Amino acid sequence: MSSIMQTLSSQPWMMMPDRLELMAQISKREHEVEALAARIGKPLDNTRTVETRGSIAIIPVIGGIYRYANMFTEICGDTSTQVLATDITAALENPAISHIVLKVDSPGGQASGIAELAELIRKASATKPVIGYVDDLAASAGYWIVSACDHIAASKTAMVGSIGAVYSFRLFDDGSEKIEIVSSVSPKKRPDIKEDAGRTQIQAWADKLGEIFVEDVAKNRGVTRAEVMEKFGQGDLLIGDDALKAGMVDEITTFEALISALQS
Repeated sequence: MSSIMQTLSSQPWMMMPDRLELMAQISKREHEVEALAARIGKPLDNTRTVETRGSIAIIPVIGGIYRYANMFTEICGDTSTQVLATDITAALENPAISHIVLKVDSPGGQASGIAELAELIRKASATKPVIGYVDDLAASAGYWIVSACDHIAASKTAMVGSIGAVYSFRLFDDGSEKIEIVSSVSPKKRPDIKEDAGRTQIQAWADKLGEIFVEDVAKNRGVTRAEVMEKFGQGDLLIGDDALKAGMVDEITTFEALISALQS
């Protein structure tokens, strides 16, 4: 069994299932990934970009979360709690920084190290305000981290939660069959789309995001929600003149004609 697969099967995870499955798929090609790491000639040091805007430090918490920098964090642009703790500490100790913003977009990750990092964030707020911003997703370990912030802001389509832990066991070396054991406090963490309850749960997610989409399109196009529902395709794609007639676009032209018109 590969070293990555052993890690997957020996530790608890706080991660969305699609990301955990991606890790399993990568484990089947572990030597290819190692070769890629060697080929790109970069150390596995989780090099990240911490942005400053005036006195605000913006620290990314992106992708899967792992305790130490590794091939996943380097090649996939993921996050190490070890490096994240170093970034937060540096921002705390920098007198030019007044606020820390954690910009989170994460499906979660390894349980190891998350509680310690969350405690560091919670204590950091006694020194400087620590704000979490969720652009898309803060799930499982990602939400545990952001929950420790003084204040949590989120975009209107952000998804947060998936509280709980999972053990994922691969029964064969190739990872072709697995068994997952989910924490009792989180019965909805792994919705089964083969069951009515699971489909209903996922349908509710889709419906909520669809409603937000319709409301924004109506506001952006200056029409009513009912008009969007009736004329804007109901999920279908409208082409060219049909989109113009429905009010979805304002003009049918070519790119060069558009640029020429703007320049004249």
